[in-house]
Amino acid sequence: MPIRRLKSDRFSSSSPRNLATVFTLPTVKAMVDCFERYLNLTIADGNASVDTIKTYRSRTSGFLSWCREREFYPALVTKENIKEYRKHLVDGGKTSPTIRLSLISIKHFYTACLAQKLVKDNPVIGVKAPREKREVASTIKYLTEEELQQVFDSVAPTYKIRGDKTKQVQVLRDRILLGCMALQGCRSVEMYRASLGDISQSYGQHYLKLDGKNSIRTVLLRPDLAEEIVQYRACRNATKEKLDSASPLVLSLSNRRYGQRLSRSGIGHVVDGYLEKCNLKHTDLERSLSPHSLRHTAGTLSLQSGSSLREVQDLLGHNDPKTTAIYTHVLNSQENNPATKIDITF
Repeated sequence: MPIRRLKSDRFSSSSPRNLATVFTLPTVKAMVDCFERYLNLTIADGNASVDTIKTYRSRTSGFLSWCREREFYPALVTKENIKEYRKHLVDGGKTSPTIRLSLISIKHFYTACLAQKLVKDNPVIGVKAPREKREVASTIKYLTEEELQQVFDSVAPTYKIRGDKTKQVQVLRDRILLGCMALQGCRSVEMYRASLGDISQSYGQHYLKLDGKNSIRTVLLRPDLAEEIVQYRACRNATKEKLDSASPLVLSLSNRRYGQRLSRSGIGHVVDGYLEKCNLKHTDLERSLSPHSLRHTAGTLSLQSGSSLREVQDLLGHNDPKTTAIYTHVLNSQENNPATKIDITF
């Protein structure tokens, strides 16, 4: 039986939890406040990204809303209740990675409360997300070299914006955005966070420092892409924009937010716009491309072109080579299909 909200603020050894001592139930607000401090001071050693904190807060809020609807008191939630919530997410059509992230967030919530002695244990420990039924390699969607060339060739002014110089800024911005993502394997969040000060030059080589999901890495830029970034900065100077090291690499060109950092949704909108323009967004029922498909494109085409697994791992910033090996599986399944070796006319 699930434990319901108690009217009393206290319960004793005769309560359902069979505690040896009297325990004062914390308010939900006290637990949430405790979690907020934990998010800012403990997650990622106090240096968690805004996106990480926002995600943990959102997933935990969803769980607390579920508890409120069922009159479950968060401080009295049991492992069985957590399993019920997991089933609720499964029935709601949530994917295994989504459920895993929710459980991780709730686990952190109870870890924070346990550290402050607001709860007696962490009910999430031992509760795992369901296994992913799909083969991971089947989720890799990417552009062929011909399709990627088509996307680059399609870049042209698309906004009703002021002046030829600004149109030139937009063309270069979009080419740099697409190039960094599809050739250098940059994530959308890395492009969102990148600033002009993150670009450096040494012995004729240009580098871009990227603030990723869990770490900061530096990538060596292709010479042609680096040259376009130099032109891009010059064009922005010509528009009388005041540039410094904190100026965004990918800027917004809308009238309302002109010159500010292009949002992550804005980056997705730009990429999707070019995929739609080239009729590549939805090519069939099994293949639907997204901005993240550009990163998959960088990994897949690099391996196709003869780069080693280690080189691609460094390019994409993977900590675990097994993650990079997914792209090898994609290529092997295409090139080494046993069915094609059967000597029969079909």
